[in-house]
Order: sequence, then structure tokens, then C-alpha cells
Amino acid sequence: MEYSLLDKGANKHVVFYGNIRPSSRPKFLAIADEFPKTDKKKWILEVDQFEYIDSAGLGLLIELHEKAQKSDISLAITGAAPLVKRMFDLSKFETLFEIID
Repeated sequence: MEYSLLDKGANKHVVFYGNIRPSSRPKFLAIADEFPKTDKKKWILEVDQFEYIDSAGLGLLIELHEKAQKSDISLAITGAAPLVKRMFDLSKFETLFEIID
């Protein structure tokens, strides 16, 4: 998995390339390291390239959410494929993230 950080208006966007794997954790920590360095209080996670997500991927997103909260940043998720969206629904992710269709 790779990612890019982009400033788009008032928000910071994280564009993901490839699927989340357990080995992706260092990259998620690198994203979290950027939270205190920005004045952007809403970050949009663009996940349209995720073909699937498993429990490890869900766990990494939850960890990212927890780190964002410590920096007073809200996270939203956009572009989820039907299978990924289903996993978010089953996991009640809408209680942690704004899910943008």
C-alpha cells in the first residue's frame, strides 16, 4: 500500500494506492505523524482503490482514528467499493468516521 497527502481546500486528503495489509502499519503511523503538523482539522481518506479490507485493515483505520482524535482531527472515508463498504457497515464504522458515498 502506498499513499499521497494532498491539500484540497480546507481539508487534507489521503489517497491510498493498493490494499491495506498488516505490513502497512508503518505507513499508517507515518500518516498519523502528520496530524500535529497541519492546521487542517478534517482529513478525507480516499479508499476507492481498496478491493477488499480485512480485520487487520479495519484495525489500522481504527488506530488512525484514535491518533487523529488526539490531534482534534476528524476523519471521513470516501470511495469505498461495495465489499469494503459492507465491511464498514458490519463494523459500525459510521460511529467513528463520516462515510461519504
